[in-house]
Amino acid sequence: MNKKIKNIKKFQLVGIEKRSDMFSHACSNMMMRGDGKSNIIYGDCFKKENTEKVKSYKPTVAFLNPPYQDGNSDEQLEFVENALDCLEPNGTCISICQMSTTVSDSSSVIAVKERLLKKHTLEATFSMPTGIFHPLSVNTVIIVFTAHKPHPIDKKTFFGFFRDDGFIKTKNMGRVDRDKKWSDIKKRWLDTYFNKKSIPELSVTKIVNQSDEWCAEAYMETDYSKITPLDFEKTLKDYISFKFLNSD
Repeated sequence: MNKKIKNIKKFQLVGIEKRSDMFSHACSNMMMRGDGKSNIIYGDCFKKENTEKVKSYKPTVAFLNPPYQDGNSDEQLEFVENALDCLEPNGTCISICQMSTTVSDSSSVIAVKERLLKKHTLEATFSMPTGIFHPLSVNTVIIVFTAHKPHPIDKKTFFGFFRDDGFIKTKNMGRVDRDKKWSDIKKRWLDTYFNKKSIPELSVTKIVNQSDEWCAEAYMETDYSKITPLDFEKTLKDYISFKFLNSD
């Protein structure tokens, strides 16, 4: 096992970074943490010379976090598309993007989603906690694709509403597992995903295409057993207050 791990660290970790400062940080961080040889390419991940170099490693898994900014949902998906194209057939691509990449109805986003489904299979998306990039408040979703397998029209994609991971925001330490809930939550999430379970307010499977929303919120069932008379009472009070404050 140690020999296999050393081989992975030396020959099977590869990446591309365009920013000089982040390239330096990545290389030094890998060296200090003992992550083996730094096969990080300095340059643009969309340039053919760089993608061809990545492909020469015959990668089977891609992890990425595309750069975020308002209005660049299509560009984020193009990073995913580029990573998928570099993978070996049946490889797995896992990307954490802004939620807008999965729910936007703009023509540019739908066009990229259509290209993705023509070549790759959308296995799952997971709606993540809003504070995962604390202190920034960004709605994110993890997208999972299988490379170079066109998405079947009758494929049921898994959608997980994984918002509550048990972590608590703290003033000085960020998000911490203060109440030690993460271990049990992690087991439940993995069991739900690997067994493709549909659980009210947690997960659902659904046939989708490029024009549909790729997130759990659009398709989840409500667990009505949790609703109490107090919930109705609060909703009515909120509605009456809203009408009163907004009356002419």
